[in-house]
Amino acid sequence: MPDNFDDNGDFTEDYRATFPEMLGDVFYNDPETKQKPTKELDNVKNVSDALKMVVTGSRKISAHGEELKNASAKATEGMIKIPGEGATVEEIAAYRKAQGVPEAADGYELPIPDDDANRSGNEAIAKEVSAAAHEAGIPKSKLTAVWNKVVPALAAQAQALEKQGNDLLAADVQALKDVKKDKYDSFIIDTDKVAAHFDIKANQDAGTKENLRGTEFMKLMEGMGIKDVPVVREFLGAIAPLVLEGSTALGGPAPQAKSEGGFDYDYDEKGKPV
Repeated sequence: MPDNFDDNGDFTEDYRATFPEMLGDVFYNDPETKQKPTKELDNVKNVSDALKMVVTGSRKISAHGEELKNASAKATEGMIKIPGEGATVEEIAAYRKAQGVPEAADGYELPIPDDDANRSGNEAIAKEVSAAAHEAGIPKSKLTAVWNKVVPALAAQAQALEKQGNDLLAADVQALKDVKKDKYDSFIIDTDKVAAHFDIKANQDAGTKENLRGTEFMKLMEGMGIKDVPVVREFLGAIAPLVLEGSTALGGPAPQAKSEGGFDYDYDEKGKPV
């Protein structure tokens, strides 16, 4: 029997003393300092023990690998597979569906603020946002979350601006009242009459023709919400004599609008329109 083994077939002490040299860094738990020798070989007395150790270790590694594989499969079960390059239309559609992207833009169903005055505008914005989000593949839950935070903030900002505008208008109106004093009410009545003369409709019995320019002017003022702004009232007041005196009414059957957009007047000897 070789000198490496004793009479019982076990490793001799001299042979065991060569293990550190044979195994090198593997023999130490701390290879850098050559400290903490492994105790894995303490119970390995002979070749049979060594072989058992190898086989047992191999089985443990194999079993552990299978456990890791099963654990990994279980952990990824139900996870969304991201389409790679060359993915089919079906794979992309499945991914978008799993992400929560609706099939069409109208599937986002964004809540429209309870604001009748701006409802059509808000609906148009929601439609554009939904179309852009669908194209970008944004999940419904995420877009709804952002929408529910941003839209109320914008609405509050718009309300604040509207209030500021109303406050400024109220201040201007009050300033006009302070100037006109007891004549303010009659001033409003007269300027309303002037405004009414712009919006003349065709009436065969009355002999009037529709003044399209006057009608469009009134629509513009009302659409912009400036009819009652003091500076506009002052303008209407300034032209009131021109509109209300005599048989000629601005916007009425005479004068008629020229093709270039002006009005054609005849004047009497005092310079008043007739």
